[in-house]
Amino acid sequence: MADSNDDQKRVTIALKSVHCGDTEDITGADELYVAGGAGTSSRSGAKHKAILTKAIEINSGQQKILSGPDYVIFDDNVYVDDFVELGLEFRDQDFSENDFNAKYVALVSALTGAIGTAVGSLATPAVGAVAGAILAATPPALISVLASIDRDDVLGTVQKRVNVAAYPDGRSGPFKWKFSDRKPNIVEEPGLLAWSDWDYEVSYVIDVNPAQ
Repeated sequence: MADSNDDQKRVTIALKSVHCGDTEDITGADELYVAGGAGTSSRSGAKHKAILTKAIEINSGQQKILSGPDYVIFDDNVYVDDFVELGLEFRDQDFSENDFNAKYVALVSALTGAIGTAVGSLATPAVGAVAGAILAATPPALISVLASIDRDDVLGTVQKRVNVAAYPDGRSGPFKWKFSDRKPNIVEEPGLLAWSDWDYEVSYVIDVNPAQ
């Protein structure tokens, strides 16, 4: 007998704002964009979603509101006893904006394919395995389309597991991720060292509703 919708929830995770306390670029604005994605275990069908935003020009002291489908990290039905894991890189664009925009569709396609393969290959992933697979797949996918992507500065890396049962129906948040040159990685790993003094705060929300 098929599982009922009572066993599932619609989980939507979206970025809502970014505040720049200090830019990475010491000469002016950063061109911030987000790459990576989210995925579930095979329990929910190894579902996945890639995210690649256009660059946001932001200066020290500025806050930008993020809205629209480009900033939705995940939006799908997930079993209540399952999870969604996020693997995200926040980058400062150092390459040609025209080149990036011209190849944007191809970049999204490459990223989507790579993340789908990475998530789909994990039969019974341990904690962090889905996010780790997404983060491992992201740079090679982008570089395959735009070789200069490796010159970008990674300002922050996020790995997070959202256990569906831990969140009530409705909206939870906003929650915040903070990253800087002193702690660019929101994960239990040693932080990367860098010479600049960037400082960012990103907010996001988690919506849990009846399955659709």
